[in-house]
Amino acid sequence: MYLANPLALPINSNPGMVFPPKEFTATTDMARMAARVLSGILEHKAVLDRRALPLERATSREKGQPLCMAQYYRLLTSCRIPGRPADTLFSSLVEDHIPEEEHVIVACRSQLYEVKVKANGRPLSEAELARQMMRVLQEAPSVSSPIATPPIGLLTAERRDTWADVRAKLRRHETNVRSLEKIERALMVVCFDEPLPLDFNYSADGMSLYQGKVGHFAGNRDETNMAHQTLHGGGSFYNSGNRWFDKTVQFIITSDGVCGLCYEHSPSEGIAVVQLMEKLLKNVGDLSDTAGQPPLVADGPLPHPPQRLQWIIEEEMKRNIKMAAQNIDRAIEDLDFYVFRFTDYGKEFIKSCRVSPDAYIQLALQLAYYRLHNCLTATYESASTRRFQLGRVDCIRSATVEALEWARAMVRAEEEEGEDYMRRIQGGDAYEDDYMGGKRVTFNLSNEKRRIELMEAALRRQTEITIENILGEGIDIHLLGLREAAKEAGEVLPVLFRDDEAFRLANHFSLSTSQIPMTMDCFMGYGPVVPDGYGASYCPHPDSIVFCLSAFRAFEPTDTWKFSQSLTCSLKAMSHLMQRRAQTASDRK
Repeated sequence: MYLANPLALPINSNPGMVFPPKEFTATTDMARMAARVLSGILEHKAVLDRRALPLERATSREKGQPLCMAQYYRLLTSCRIPGRPADTLFSSLVEDHIPEEEHVIVACRSQLYEVKVKANGRPLSEAELARQMMRVLQEAPSVSSPIATPPIGLLTAERRDTWADVRAKLRRHETNVRSLEKIERALMVVCFDEPLPLDFNYSADGMSLYQGKVGHFAGNRDETNMAHQTLHGGGSFYNSGNRWFDKTVQFIITSDGVCGLCYEHSPSEGIAVVQLMEKLLKNVGDLSDTAGQPPLVADGPLPHPPQRLQWIIEEEMKRNIKMAAQNIDRAIEDLDFYVFRFTDYGKEFIKSCRVSPDAYIQLALQLAYYRLHNCLTATYESASTRRFQLGRVDCIRSATVEALEWARAMVRAEEEEGEDYMRRIQGGDAYEDDYMGGKRVTFNLSNEKRRIELMEAALRRQTEITIENILGEGIDIHLLGLREAAKEAGEVLPVLFRDDEAFRLANHFSLSTSQIPMTMDCFMGYGPVVPDGYGASYCPHPDSIVFCLSAFRAFEPTDTWKFSQSLTCSLKAMSHLMQRRAQTASDRK
């Protein structure tokens, strides 16, 4: 699913995750933050080395089933390698071997450094790590410096086949081979970034989509601005060259306190990354509390000083880097991305209605899409298949017949009852009669009852197909297995996979969705998977729901702002129906 996709990793594949911002007062805060995170990483790596992660078990639907933990062990030992016709996944993991030395890569001002974090079998202390980080922050030359290496990380933002060819040319020089191997074997990448400007995510008319002081802010930078930073870095003029997009974990720390993650998706699903990051963040605590700690200075000798990676960059390679810069800049310019917080209610209200929050939000997404485009579309929602050995995900197809019938009924009501209907759902009124604009309005209760029945049927069907998928009864991974089996057997691919229009449409996911639950107020987003589609991740909190919406500007019918407005209308209409349902049930009693 991932390794055979030739599209560039940023936007198209790698998600970006935003953490609650920190309050940094000096560069030393960045160094201390990185050191504390790395201390947690080393503790976690020690658990991985002992193969001692606690076995997780299913908490619903055949509770207690063991869940496959394989992807958790890949997080800090993997790197994606570009290739033709497909990429490969490099692993530094050696069974029954605990490495004596470990290192990370630190990116600062588009320069890459190897930094030892474990030497002679001993993890470096947090204070030692902080001094290492401070040394990089002080010594990294600016890109314009005559001693600086061109921003070679930009090459990892290219199409995979292009990067594969360029990487082969890089490897003609032994110096470059050594530097590439150090990156591939590193635990992770730490990226010290500069902030994106306030107007980075403004629309063409100079207006920010973000309305009001809702959610996280770093100074005046809003959550959409922060999401751009973690998703792609902002382009060649900002931080996109301060990345190595092939690396599974890239922890991003910005001088204004914005922190986040860019992660390469092929080794694991979001749940494994989220759990690790939340564990690390809870251990970070208050960086301003430095009582009893010595002043943080990078002067003087270090036992294991950071080493800037060396590269031999010929003129042809400089042209490749320049082309990569142009390509990522165009891709970012085309990206329409919006972090939207719905604050009327969250998962607690939905659960009080005895409905699955995930099924409920999926229906809201279907209705939002239908209202804008007058149809449903092939929809992807990931469903974990970790109950099976090496299981990853299957596809919950949320665009069901039941969802279509309900969406039609809802939009028909909006069209027939007009502004009165919209006022009613905006106000959440659940009574038969009301006064609007000085006149009495009587609602068609039989139609409303029908809409409730259709919504209940759609919710039931959504829940059914979710259960089918997590229990291994979905269709997509079975079909994928059959396709790959035919390839391995050297057979001609069945016509279904080669030239079947229905199969093509069914796999053109114009709505790519995923629930990414978190215990902290973080969120994760990604780009659309097709040129005419939307990306829509969501994180339900007790009293709100955070959506990361994406589309491409080149396809004018898709628009994240309009989608967020349609989604708001859908969620309000659904809560109105739920209240009406509860009122009817109460009246019966």
